[in-house]
Amino acid sequence: MASRQLPPLSMVRAFEAAARHLSFSHAADELRVTHSAVSHQIRGLEDWLAEPLFVRSARKVHLTPAGEVLAQPLTRALDTIAEAVAAARALSAEENKGPVLVSVEPAFAARWLVLRLDRFYAAYPAVQLHLVPTPDFVEFKEGGADLAIRYGRADWPGLVSEKLLGSASFPVVSPTLMARGKGLREPNDLAAYTLIHEDSFDDWAGWLKAAGATAVDPLKGPIFDDAHLTLEAAASGQGVALADEALAAAALDDGRLVRPFALTLETAAAYHVVYPENPALRPEAEAFRDWLLQEATRL
Repeated sequence: MASRQLPPLSMVRAFEAAARHLSFSHAADELRVTHSAVSHQIRGLEDWLAEPLFVRSARKVHLTPAGEVLAQPLTRALDTIAEAVAAARALSAEENKGPVLVSVEPAFAARWLVLRLDRFYAAYPAVQLHLVPTPDFVEFKEGGADLAIRYGRADWPGLVSEKLLGSASFPVVSPTLMARGKGLREPNDLAAYTLIHEDSFDDWAGWLKAAGATAVDPLKGPIFDDAHLTLEAAASGQGVALADEALAAAALDDGRLVRPFALTLETAAAYHVVYPENPALRPEAEAFRDWLLQEATRL
């Protein structure tokens, strides 16, 4: 197929508008440029064609035969382009509709996020969320999650990660269990209690070492893979768990859990909102991201 010999689109638009109105001034108003800019573009098209397109007089302009040949086909062509652009925009808008898909760690979803969503919907009633609780790190791809909430050190290459909440461990226990047991006046009293672990024994080993609790065996008690289950086990009186403020706040507020000791062990990891660098977040997902960051400051 031979290459198309086409003049610059700016020249075509200026000529088509002037030909339709038979007025450079009206064309300038439509295109939101100056009269001289329209005149310059048309002169450029005439030079490109090596043909005059208008007969100019003091008060008005008329099309030359070459101008007549160009005018109507160019109007039809530009109308077709405008219709195609409108259809493409409508298709893009349709594809971008639908809920904001959020991949979120189950414990964070259950113990922090869902407790606050009423405030999000009050602020953004037209935005619909689809929460997908999963411990797996999501792969962002077409048709997948818009963004994710994850716990870690923000070492996720190719992704934007914005810190939501820091994390620090401290013991929590059911007040009923503590009342039945020996009491927890000092960290070594934990030797009389079941320790509930999340993922491994490491967190309890670190806290007990920092507390100087040498009489407590850190390698005892059940291990849960989910922080929500760990805290529920503690709230039901099965033992003492380590928690962070973000996940334990609600249970501490309503008295289901209490903090027997003030010592808090800071961690390098934190909760982050994570999303791809490209493409840009759609407006609904951006609104949810901004709300998350703002909501995290309320804690």
